[in-house]
Amino acid sequence: MEARNGNILWSTANPNNATAPGPVTVANGVLFAGSTYGRGPIYAMNAKTGKIMWSNDTGATIYGGISVSDGCIYLGNGYKVTVGYVNRNYTAGTSLYAYCV
Repeated sequence: MEARNGNILWSTANPNNATAPGPVTVANGVLFAGSTYGRGPIYAMNAKTGKIMWSNDTGATIYGGISVSDGCIYLGNGYKVTVGYVNRNYTAGTSLYAYCV
C-alpha cells in the first residue's frame, strides 16, 4: 500500500487459501508473512512486486509476526492443528525457527 494515499500497489493470494492474521515484516526489500495453514508455511515476497521468492513449511500454524535481527528472521509457531474444534488433540507449538537470509 502506498503510505501517502492508501492506494494498493500489489496483492498476492495465499497459495494455500488459508488466513494470514499476523503482521507482516519487511527487511532488505523482502516481505515476510506466515499462514494459519496446518503445515505452517512462511513466505518471503519481493516487497516491491509481491512475487513469492521462497516459502518453507514450519510444521504448525503461524499466528504471530516474524522478527528480524542481524540478517536472520525468527518466528514461533502454534498448534499442530488448524481447526481445534475438529481435532481436540492440541499440541502446543514449542519450536522457534531461525532463517538467516
